[in-house]
Amino acid sequence: MEKEDKRGIFFGVIGVLTLIVAIIGASLAYFSINAKSEDNALTVKAATVKIVYEDGDKLNVTNIIPSDQTIALRTFTRTGDDDGQGGTYKTCIDDKGFTACGYYDFTLTNDGPTEMEIIAKVIPTALVKEEKNEQGEVTTKGEIPFKHLKFVLYDRTGISGEFDNGSSVVYTGTIPYSEVSGEYTEFSLLGATGDETMKIAGNHTTKNLRLFVWLDEAGADNDAEQGATFKGTVNVEVKGAKTITGEATQ
Repeated sequence: MEKEDKRGIFFGVIGVLTLIVAIIGASLAYFSINAKSEDNALTVKAATVKIVYEDGDKLNVTNIIPSDQTIALRTFTRTGDDDGQGGTYKTCIDDKGFTACGYYDFTLTNDGPTEMEIIAKVIPTALVKEEKNEQGEVTTKGEIPFKHLKFVLYDRTGISGEFDNGSSVVYTGTIPYSEVSGEYTEFSLLGATGDETMKIAGNHTTKNLRLFVWLDEAGADNDAEQGATFKGTVNVEVKGAKTITGEATQ
């Protein structure tokens, strides 16, 4: 949002840049994870930073099973390779036909002339609580939380292969759940403290990011996650945007 009048005075107003992405909505028959946004709902432009979420069916995965990160990643990166049985491997599907991972891609573009810092976090949706009527009958089934759902954010800038995550790992973490509150808690995609930022150079610089998710193998502890649910939104803001009101030069 830039405007220059005839006297050469430049006014730039930077508002709060917020990207809300429906990232995961898992309603499991066994273990499942689901993520889908409405068409074009995730293309946002504010100030000079533009964010585009590459929507599609890539995150419509079901029946996800526990696995370690190595196996989950392998079921992703081998997509399209010869499976030795006259076919090719499908995305995130293991050797027994079960789903082992989920992912989505989004881009950040800084169309302004100067470097900017962004903050990226996930705000979980509250779990549905069980409700009963006066007769003690369950009228609303409560949602079960995941406790071993993990994620890794990759910076894939400059990588052309669709199923190549690259080697630039921004952050790896576990989606946090509080036993005290009985709810998931807000968390950063960029680091453990929640204060971390990502810098994006100016002049139309673009970063291509991928969020990769899997259910970590935890043995018998995974049993309690059958039927578990996680829903949340990704919130991306320009650091300090709330305090920036404008700039004028002559």
